[in-house]
Amino acid sequence: MSQVQYVSSRADIPAKQRYGLVELGQENGLRKTDEGFTVTVDRSLPVNLLEAHTETAIGEALAMADQEKIDTVFVTIPKRV
Repeated sequence: MSQVQYVSSRADIPAKQRYGLVELGQENGLRKTDEGFTVTVDRSLPVNLLEAHTETAIGEALAMADQEKIDTVFVTIPKRV
């Protein structure tokens, strides 16, 4: 089962490791690469929708990571307290 790890930026992801990444971007999207995949959450969403969409994106990324045998989904979106 994959795990979530919050990091400050993409640079904090260990080199040569397959990974899933959830980050903010200009639109919602999914991009697959040789290293894994990136799920992008539209940063222009209102705060309540951004939080809900981020949680959904993390859940979907975890499911994809399990299917692709990726151990860690990194999230660069800060948790709200």
